[in-house]
Amino acid sequence: MKPALTITAVRNGPVRALILRGELDFCDADRLVRQAAIAVDSQTERLVLDMAGLTFLDCAGARALAAAASLAPPGCPVIIRSLNPKARRVLELLGLNLENPREPGPDRAPHGEPSAWAVSNGGSDSGPDRPLATGA
Repeated sequence: MKPALTITAVRNGPVRALILRGELDFCDADRLVRQAAIAVDSQTERLVLDMAGLTFLDCAGARALAAAASLAPPGCPVIIRSLNPKARRVLELLGLNLENPREPGPDRAPHGEPSAWAVSNGGSDSGPDRPLATGA
């Protein structure tokens, strides 16, 4: 039996965080997007997707992450926290742009408004966000 996905939404002023625990796959992808739609509003100034507890990510889950990020208002930074190497690789293989979720990878059609997107190893909102290199 797979670990159930739990999604905890946290509001701290204009910062919205979605904390993911368990497996994000095709069974739970829609639920993540619905939770993000509830959590994010026009007053959101920063969206944090905390993936420290994520144990599995498939293609549908990766697309759900991109869809959740696209709900952030224009100019709102989207921070992915604690992305493990396997999940990072899934995002890269799908051509999802880790630096900006609304901008396509080199072989994908454009969609949405530009927004800041960073990937961080940090586990708390108290420290600075350090974007990770996406390889080269």
